[in-house]
Amino acid sequence: MPRQHIHHGRTAYHFPDDFPQRLRRFREESNLPWAEIARRIGTHPFTVKRWLEGMSRPNAQHLMALQDLADTLGLGHLLTDKRDGG
Repeated sequence: MPRQHIHHGRTAYHFPDDFPQRLRRFREESNLPWAEIARRIGTHPFTVKRWLEGMSRPNAQHLMALQDLADTLGLGHLLTDKRDGG
């Protein structure tokens, strides 16, 4: 039996390969220091540095918090690519 795709009313996102560059652009456009971005999404600035260096990726909680922050500032499009839910 084939798997069903269940949609919960949220837009589907994929993790962009150029996330570190997008994160840098977000910081530039938001005019927030790295420490403030880290504080607002509930992580340590060193963790953000690891994301920038491509050594790790944000977990779902941090990615959602980062996207929420970006959306609040009107910069959500800088972080992720939206894909059709279908």
